[in-house]
Amino acid sequence: MGIVVDIKGLQKSYTKGNPVLCVDELSIQKGTTTAVVGESGSGKTTLMRLIAGLESPELGSISLYGTIFTNPKKMVSPEKRQVGMVFQDHALFPHLTIYNNLAFGLSDKECIKDRVLELLSLVNLEGFENRYPHELSGGQQQRIALARALAPKPKILILDEPFSNLDTSLKLQLRNEVFSILKKTDITTLFITHDMDDAIYIADEIVVLKNGKIIQQGTIEELYNQPENLYIASLFSVLQILNFNQLEIFGYIPDKQKLYAIRQSDFKVNKESEFITDGIIIKSSYRGTDYLYTVKISNKYTFEFVSPQKLEGTIRIGFQKEDLLIFKNS
Repeated sequence: MGIVVDIKGLQKSYTKGNPVLCVDELSIQKGTTTAVVGESGSGKTTLMRLIAGLESPELGSISLYGTIFTNPKKMVSPEKRQVGMVFQDHALFPHLTIYNNLAFGLSDKECIKDRVLELLSLVNLEGFENRYPHELSGGQQQRIALARALAPKPKILILDEPFSNLDTSLKLQLRNEVFSILKKTDITTLFITHDMDDAIYIADEIVVLKNGKIIQQGTIEELYNQPENLYIASLFSVLQILNFNQLEIFGYIPDKQKLYAIRQSDFKVNKESEFITDGIIIKSSYRGTDYLYTVKISNKYTFEFVSPQKLEGTIRIGFQKEDLLIFKNS
C-alpha cells in the first residue's frame, strides 16, 4: 500500500526539559484509518498538530508521501501539506452558505459547482447548499465539516474528536456515516479520540498514547488478545485484578513477580473450569443485557463479574488459564 506518514525520533516540548511527546517511530499506511487513542494530556493533539504543520518539534522528522516535511531545520507550511482537518467544533463559517463553505479554498472555478454537489451527495445532504450552518443539526454540521475537509482532495485526513460534542444516539448515527464516507473515499485517515469504542468501530489500526509515548500499536485484535500492559487491556473491557491469595483459592499458583487480571465477562459460572471455587452472591445489578455481580469467595475476598444469567446464593465460579491476563508487576 505504501507509507503515507513516517515519523522518526519525534520530540516536542512546551516548557524546557518537559517533553509532552516522544515518538520513536510511527508509520501510517496509505488508505488506512489509524486511531490515536489516549487520555487527556497523553499527547494526541500535539501529534496531530505536528503532522498538520501547526507545531514544530525540537527533535525528529515527519515525512509525508516519502518527503520530509518537518524536522528541526525544515518546516513546510500547513497549506502545502495536503492535510485536511475536521475539528470537534466543526469550524464552519457562520456567515457563509453551505455551498460557499464547501467552495471556500477551491481554485478551479469551472469545477467548483460540480465538486460541491459531489461532496453534498457524499455526505447525504443534497439540497442543503443554500442553508447556513445554524440551520443545520449538530450531526449535519459535522458532515459538512467533513465534506469541507475533503473538498480539496487532501492526501491525509485528520479527525480531531469529531463525536465528542454529540449525544449518544446522534453519535452512533454519525459514526456509521463517517465510517461509510471514509470507506468510499479510501483516504488515509488519522482519527484522534479518547473513546476506544469509536476507535474500534472506525479504525483499521490503533495507536495508544500515554504520557506522550506510544505504548502499543496494532490491529484491534492484536491489542485485545495481546495487550502489552494492564492499561491497554482496560481500554477494551472492565478488568478484575486478582491478588495472589485469591488466585490460590481458585487453585492457581501465581508467580509473585507478575500482575494478574481477568475480564469480568470471562469468569465461568456453574461450568467446569481449569481453576474453580465456591462463591456466594452478595450483590447484583441488572444492566439490561446482563447482570453485574459481587461475589465473595472463601468467606473473605470479594470481587465483581458479569453474567447474562440471573444468579443468587452459592455458585461455582472459575476461569480458564487462557483467559487470565498476566503482566509484569512494575
